[in-house]
Amino acid sequence: MNALQKLNERLSSKPAATLEVEDLCVSYRTVRGPFNAVDNVSFTVEPGMTLGLVGESGCGKSTVVKAIMNLLSEIAEASGKVRLDGRNILGLSEQELRKIRWTQVSLITQSAMNSLDPVYCIGDQIVESILAHEKIPHRVAWARAEEMFALVGLPASRLREFPHQFSGGMRQRAVIAMALSLNAGLLLADEPTTALDPIMQDQIMARIRGIHAHMRRSMILVTHDIAVVSETCERTVVMYAGQVVETGATADVLQQPRHPYTMGLKNAFPKLPVRGQPKEPLISIPGTVPNLLFPPIGCRFASRCPFVTELCREITPPLVVTADGHGAACHYTEKAAFFRDAAQLAETWQAKEVQA
Repeated sequence: MNALQKLNERLSSKPAATLEVEDLCVSYRTVRGPFNAVDNVSFTVEPGMTLGLVGESGCGKSTVVKAIMNLLSEIAEASGKVRLDGRNILGLSEQELRKIRWTQVSLITQSAMNSLDPVYCIGDQIVESILAHEKIPHRVAWARAEEMFALVGLPASRLREFPHQFSGGMRQRAVIAMALSLNAGLLLADEPTTALDPIMQDQIMARIRGIHAHMRRSMILVTHDIAVVSETCERTVVMYAGQVVETGATADVLQQPRHPYTMGLKNAFPKLPVRGQPKEPLISIPGTVPNLLFPPIGCRFASRCPFVTELCREITPPLVVTADGHGAACHYTEKAAFFRDAAQLAETWQAKEVQA
């Protein structure tokens, strides 16, 4: 058995990771006071599972991922627990984090151009990440990089080229190859198709789904696209204004949502037309996300919710998870069926916005 085969065998023997996020809070220090970007977020990723983290821009999805990787800025403060295979990695020293990153948890970033060094060829950057953790000859690391390029559909000859010589989709695939190079047990994909056109987005997501089916790594997919979640993720966590508002099996969350915000998200995405029936209009959620410098009392979705009551404005609803694993942070989950029917009507969301 040659050196590359031994490396591949050792890396392929790594188990998929278990991630437990418990009461994660992240706040940023500002001159006007703390900005509470993430507030008591909890979820679990079982080995081999793909979990979708969904919500509109600014809801705290990417901040959760940065907290898991310990990549928050100096003005951020994080609390709670992030247990990777039972070990709390939140607050580890930089030296300890270097041993974990890429080997146990790896990251696919939003912008591939910003995550690649423009003055080094792509191959050297992948090899550097491998050699930082594996005591192997350079030629073996390069051969591993060639295999990773083949896995994401790129020719090995282009390893010697620089990031600016790649198209946007090719750069994103190169970043995926780097993230997979050490077969980390947990893969964090932070909106990996944000800067790409729709055709390339579909190709990249198809590639990610194929790789996941082949390697069975645990994965968190951060996105605002419900269609991507429905095709890719076994479980879904819906976030709004820094909090988890709904969680459960993806089919349950998308087909039988229990929180009005999830119902609104579904309305905002196009549906395939049915022959002989009029095209369904898109229905937007009125209003804006509350200012997290001064979070409102009660439910944070109250000012935009068409079903709001005084109870919603005064008391924060707890996230209640039922026996089937489906949970929602709403005072009126028992009325979810009625809400779902009403939420499909545009006039429901056109009511005058109520200020929290």
